[in-house]
Amino acid sequence: MTVEKQLLYLLSKKPEMEGKELIKIFEAMNYTPQTIRNILSKFKGIAYITSLERGNYKITASGLDVYSLYSKKENFYTKHWNRKWYIVFMEIPEKLRKKRDTFRKGLLDLGFGQLYKGVYVYPWNITSKVLNLIDSLEIEDYITIISSNEFLINGIDPEGEPGPNKASSIWNLEEINTYYKNRQMWLENEYKPIFNKLIKDKNRDPLQVFTNFLTLKEIMDDLIIADPMLPAEFLPSSWLGTTVLFSLDKLMRSLVALIPENSYYYSFVADIRN
Repeated sequence: MTVEKQLLYLLSKKPEMEGKELIKIFEAMNYTPQTIRNILSKFKGIAYITSLERGNYKITASGLDVYSLYSKKENFYTKHWNRKWYIVFMEIPEKLRKKRDTFRKGLLDLGFGQLYKGVYVYPWNITSKVLNLIDSLEIEDYITIISSNEFLINGIDPEGEPGPNKASSIWNLEEINTYYKNRQMWLENEYKPIFNKLIKDKNRDPLQVFTNFLTLKEIMDDLIIADPMLPAEFLPSSWLGTTVLFSLDKLMRSLVALIPENSYYYSFVADIRN
């Protein structure tokens, strides 16, 4: 849903956009005009966007809700953990299998780890997002949510401590760290030369700067969804999450600073710059 997510992001930042402006932005990212027209037609058909006049598009309340689901998580590495766990119990019947699978995927995307079959756990309070997911699927009769400051037996084990419930296994931290490592290598070996060239170019095109920003935003969003962003005591010493996210954030802010305030693209990033 990469292009779809980016399109909803753009429409969420402006009261209304012309289709030709959307196409111009995505053409600069190597997408074809027909691809964008197809997505616009699809989104209009399912009421994520509306067209008040031909060629002009506006995001709807439903579209904003969907974008909120795409943008599921904030960067919890900047937060203080209050040592409270949030636990979701689900027992959704087989006749609602599709909803059960959607809910399970939603929990995992939000950062929950599977503790046991039908039991999911997370250290951050995102119950409002879970409740929104439950409400959208109409499955409230099959879900229980509790919060607790302690496990009486078999809690989540900090890194290096023995026990059956290792955070590294529940959240597959090794695989996620490899994902971070690959992105770090891409940033250093492939993207940094492009970035440095753009910084030095006195005649740079604001559209090129903005599409670079969108590319990095997409990568950062994907990493934040993949990473549960656990408190430090549950992470291995080799963890690259905070380092890579910090590097991405720094690069994105540098790009935002290059977009002139009188540029068409400034309003998409003004909240980051201010």
